[in-house]
Amino acid sequence: MTGSLAAQEKADSLFLLETTTLLAPDSLIFVQDSVPTDTLTGDTLKEKPLFEDIIAYDAQDSIRFSVEQKKVFLYGNANVKYITTELNANFIELDMEKKQAFASGLPDTSGTIVGTPIFKDGTQEFESKELRYNFETGKGFVKDIITQEGDGYVQGKLTKKLTDSIYCVKEGWYTTCDQHDHPHFYIRMNKAKMIRDKKVIAGFSNLVLEDVPLPLFIPFGFFPITKKGTSGIIMPTYGDERMRGFNLRNGGYYWAISDYIDLALTGDIYTNGSWGANLITNYRKRYKYNGNLNFTMSRNHTSEKGMPDYTQSSDWSIRWTHAQDNKANPYSTFSASVDISSANNNYYNSTNINDIANQRKQSSISWSKKWPEKPFSLTAAFSHNQNSRDSSISITLPNVNFRVSQFYPFRKKGKSGDLKWYDNIAVSYSAELRNSIQTKEDLLFKSSFDKWQNGFKHSIPINTTINVIKDVSLTPQFSYNAVLYTHAIRKYWVSDTSYYAKGYVKKDTINGFHYAHNYTASVTLAYNPTIYGMYMFKPNSKIHAVRHVIRPSVSVSYTPKMGVKRSKYYNTYLDVDNAEHEYSIFEDGIYGTPSGTQKNSGTISMSIDNNIEMKVRNDKDTTGENEFKKIKILESLRIGTSYDIFADSMNWSNIQITARTKLFNDKLNLDVTAVLDPYAVNVNGTRINKFHGGLGRLRSVSASTGFQFSSDDGKNREEKNELVGGFYDHYVDFDVPWAVSVDYTLNYTKSWTRNPNPGATKALSEGTISQMLRVNGDFSLTPKWKIGFSTGYDFDNHEVTATSFNISRDLHCWDMTFSCIPFGTHQSYNFQINVRSSLLRDLKLTKKESWYDTGNFYR
Repeated sequence: MTGSLAAQEKADSLFLLETTTLLAPDSLIFVQDSVPTDTLTGDTLKEKPLFEDIIAYDAQDSIRFSVEQKKVFLYGNANVKYITTELNANFIELDMEKKQAFASGLPDTSGTIVGTPIFKDGTQEFESKELRYNFETGKGFVKDIITQEGDGYVQGKLTKKLTDSIYCVKEGWYTTCDQHDHPHFYIRMNKAKMIRDKKVIAGFSNLVLEDVPLPLFIPFGFFPITKKGTSGIIMPTYGDERMRGFNLRNGGYYWAISDYIDLALTGDIYTNGSWGANLITNYRKRYKYNGNLNFTMSRNHTSEKGMPDYTQSSDWSIRWTHAQDNKANPYSTFSASVDISSANNNYYNSTNINDIANQRKQSSISWSKKWPEKPFSLTAAFSHNQNSRDSSISITLPNVNFRVSQFYPFRKKGKSGDLKWYDNIAVSYSAELRNSIQTKEDLLFKSSFDKWQNGFKHSIPINTTINVIKDVSLTPQFSYNAVLYTHAIRKYWVSDTSYYAKGYVKKDTINGFHYAHNYTASVTLAYNPTIYGMYMFKPNSKIHAVRHVIRPSVSVSYTPKMGVKRSKYYNTYLDVDNAEHEYSIFEDGIYGTPSGTQKNSGTISMSIDNNIEMKVRNDKDTTGENEFKKIKILESLRIGTSYDIFADSMNWSNIQITARTKLFNDKLNLDVTAVLDPYAVNVNGTRINKFHGGLGRLRSVSASTGFQFSSDDGKNREEKNELVGGFYDHYVDFDVPWAVSVDYTLNYTKSWTRNPNPGATKALSEGTISQMLRVNGDFSLTPKWKIGFSTGYDFDNHEVTATSFNISRDLHCWDMTFSCIPFGTHQSYNFQINVRSSLLRDLKLTKKESWYDTGNFYR
């Protein structure tokens, strides 16, 4: 049964004052018996309508009207709509005079109350047991409200709705457990005010766990519930270190600047005077770019001043990543990956063992531009490499490259059909401008400009390929190379014996632009066939066929003597003994000296590559579409060497053998490389022009293997991250029962030394083996328990490498974790039970002893 209450302006009628007229079985309007007039003027009185808009209502069971009380009673899945407000319940009472609605559930046949009110106002929605609402004021009282606010849920015994967004709650609770009807934990609040989509402010509160009140009380509570992030205070963690004292870490303020960027400012403070400051910002613009910046600086004091173990260090770090969306601009890109820090920063301020083990850091910032339908491209970049072990650092700023991709100047545009040999002549161009320095960290900002190496180079390669016959090709090449420097050098001998017994070499810098060029040419004849071999098995055999692919390669290259005379860029000086020394006037140049070919040279290169695959019947396939499957027996086995045509002796180069394959459905990788020397050594261990015999003399072997196995083949293994307040919460993947990865490397090197024994005919040989094993894995004892580990073994030093263990337990809305580094310099442990939701991240119980607190890691 449905109906409507119309306003005077829309229905051209007035609401009932005393009597009613039934117009249709499913609709009802109220009219007035008589229209009063003003006795003084005689004008008809214009009465104000009771409601501003139509009230639409319906009920599945029945609708009852009380003319005397001016009320409407709706039974069974009742629904009332008024402007943006909607109310659903099993029973609704509309009081037309007071402009109020009362809603509640009704008992079913078993006596259980069902159909409790659901109230909606725009995007807001909540459930309750009873509700009383005033359509005119927008205020109301709600009994046993349950509403979701952000990641949490709010329930109250009695709630007063003041405005569309402000509610006062009495005897309520707040939880992030999704079983909100009976949560595993909640914060019980005596009184609270809820501002929807913004915050909940509570008075005296305490924590209740599994319906057991805990003696954990807070005088007031503040819960930010905005969906887009809320600015607020970041509570610090505490600790006590033997060397730096009692401390508070990572406390500060988080600022949600806008939908596109946030900012977190945190700091650390220690009782011995050490301190640290951190700035973290994340930014993102959809379809444009995204990135984050992390800047830290600290002052570290260990022990007390005057003590033998006292040290001090000023440290800093910059980490910045920036990525451009592929949709932003197809012709221009910008990206950044920066990781720069002081040498001791990771040692003192790292929060995980991987950062401490990382002694090398590198950075790159690049911008590139392409021109559509043109062969031009431009790239500008900054790069940085740093070794914290010896505090060495190298920086290149800028590094600008301009390229003209390969084009064919003699080929007519749109030409089709057979091409002449000159149609394949290809020309390209490349130019580079670079400015770089390599120094120590403490000298970087003290270095003057003349300590930097800079220069410009460009090259023009020209080549073509001529197909002589099948699998035989001839490739002539010509290349022009040139450099431009801002200075050159001049050396001469100084007979000043005040510092050295005979004198010394003095080097002068000649400022000004200096251009140098050279050119080379070569021709290569190559034969590269492909040979296939197939062995078919009997029709009923499990193995269908084995295929062997052989790719031999033979090439002969010749480079004639040509180029600029050597004396143009090389000078000499005489020392005190009249000995002549040659030097390049560009030996300090970043690109060196352009060189031509000082003598004729030629090389014959030979190699053979093998690939073996097997085709077997697929018993798992029942459709016949994939009757066979391929299995790689040997992915590659390559043997290669070369012969120097113009060398006086020992023309053959080392023989290099490489092999690689994958086993067990590509789960196991195996790579082996061996180097053999075809020449023998004499009793002094010196290489001589005499063949060793056999394949050659083994010099080195390296092998590596690694495999990863998991119960689901790693298909569902992913890290679940949630960005909240500029920080990341890492959730444990409890879906994979087990996963393990193993990496093993072996290196064998053999060397020869002089044999001191009289009458010895062979040199002494010594083999050195280095091995490293690394194992990572995790497994689930149950769907809720997961154990992870990371360890390794250094066979050279006979010691276990950095090892860590962790245990995780899924407690539904809580997480329990235990992690430890059981031994070594960074021995530590951490046990924590915390609420899973990032909103209540500080509701946790922690017991730990970090490497900071033990003090074992200090030098």
